[in-house]
Amino acid sequence: MYKKLCILLMGKYHTHKLYAIFAKFLNICKQVAGNFVNESGNVPRKGVVPGFSDLEIMALNMTSETVGIDSKPLLFAKLQEY
Repeated sequence: MYKKLCILLMGKYHTHKLYAIFAKFLNICKQVAGNFVNESGNVPRKGVVPGFSDLEIMALNMTSETVGIDSKPLLFAKLQEY
C-alpha cells in the first residue's frame, strides 16, 4: 500500500496540486493517529489551541517534502496561491 501511495503522490502530481497531496496526507495522518489525538486533530495538552492542528502540520510537512520544497519561505510562497 505504501509503495503504491508513494508512486501515486510522486509520479502524477506537481506543485500546482499541492492541496490534493495535502488532503491525502491529512487523511492518512488521521487514520494512523486514531485515538492519540482529540476531535480537532491535536495531541491533548494544556494551553492555547493553535491555529493549525498537529495533524495538519505533519501533513503539510510531508507534502512539502514530497513535492521537493526545501525551504519554509518557498513553502509559504506556494501557500499564498491558496
